[in-house]
Amino acid sequence: MRPLFLSICLLVGGLLSCQTQVDNETIGSWEIHNGILLANTHVSTSLAQENWKVFKEMFPEELTHKYLKKLVLISDGIDEKTGALGSLNDENSQWELVLDTMDVNFKSKGKERLYQSVYTYVHEFGHLLTLNNTQVKPTNKEYQEDGGLYLTSEGEALKSSYINLFVNQFWNGKLLSKWDKIQYKYFDNEVELVDRLYNFYLDNQDQFLTDYAAESPEEDIAESWTAFVMKDKIDNPKTIAEQKQNFFYQFPELVSYRKHVRIKTEKYLRVQ
Repeated sequence: MRPLFLSICLLVGGLLSCQTQVDNETIGSWEIHNGILLANTHVSTSLAQENWKVFKEMFPEELTHKYLKKLVLISDGIDEKTGALGSLNDENSQWELVLDTMDVNFKSKGKERLYQSVYTYVHEFGHLLTLNNTQVKPTNKEYQEDGGLYLTSEGEALKSSYINLFVNQFWNGKLLSKWDKIQYKYFDNEVELVDRLYNFYLDNQDQFLTDYAAESPEEDIAESWTAFVMKDKIDNPKTIAEQKQNFFYQFPELVSYRKHVRIKTEKYLRVQ
């Protein structure tokens, strides 16, 4: 069984230091109703409101208002886990956004910190986009069937879902089978699992945009979505990794989302 929480780290060789479960010092948590973060008596409420305001403005409200129901602020130091997204119920209809306040800082004057903050937001939205209940349905299945619909921790992907189409196109039988074997064999040994997945990335480097993308198809599509949003279109993609970056252009709604996000993030990325 795969971990519930999906995280993102932006270090060189990130797989070597990333973990997939959120087990850090929790600063505070806040409920979100219809896109409005509900204030409480916590000392960091203003910080939570600032982070949520940026996130809400950055992405289409038809998704953020509908699905995001909780914001959690954590801290594990600089450049470790920067964020995560987790489903709050079995129907994938309510989600929790987790942010590390040391890493996500939109008031920073540093170009790299602002870039990482935007990257984290875009990546986590990518999970929401590809794993919500219009994309993945609950299931009792525990194992991936050969040629079957893609099975995630959240359920079974719908046939026409982004992630099922993505896996069918880019995770050929051998690649998915090799990844599944690594997951199955080393699931109870996190250090060994991370090491094996990094080697898996090195063996298939031309197929992944980042080393972290090799952790799972869920992370692969989120990293590919992030590159699609934040980078220019590749006119003549030469590798599978480059094809993944261009994958989303076939969906008019995602091209529209890309335009929206790029407009909203321009002010953070143009810092010199």
